[in-house]
Amino acid sequence: MQHNPHSTRRLTQAEAVELLRVEHERGHLHSAWFKDACLDRFYTLCNCCKCCCGGVEAMVKYGSPVMASSGYVAQVDKTLCTACGVCVDACPFGALSQDGEVIVHYWEKCMGCGVCTGQCPTEGIALVRDERKGIPMDVRLLI
Repeated sequence: MQHNPHSTRRLTQAEAVELLRVEHERGHLHSAWFKDACLDRFYTLCNCCKCCCGGVEAMVKYGSPVMASSGYVAQVDKTLCTACGVCVDACPFGALSQDGEVIVHYWEKCMGCGVCTGQCPTEGIALVRDERKGIPMDVRLLI
């Protein structure tokens, strides 16, 4: 709000949750960006599409590790998956591909963002906790 005091406002908790829900349905990636100069608090919260996110571009195009994994990974349920490919197109990090009638998951590329889960029409993908990807951030501990 300090940077754009005339065009920004604080959201209520309900407004923030609704915004996240709508952006998730649109297939947008939620991310929190930190800046030490801001008293170790959030610098910005983003809800980006994969084509416009500088962080995703830095990771995918240039291999620059500017984003941390959520601590989760996508898991494909082969009994629900119809291999329609919607998740493959939606994944910002290229962690999914289609090999005929099978969706292939690349663990090393998966950031656990959940975009694929929100776009799967059969709910055939879920996020599962994976300790090898780190500990999920608890935003409540930052307040």
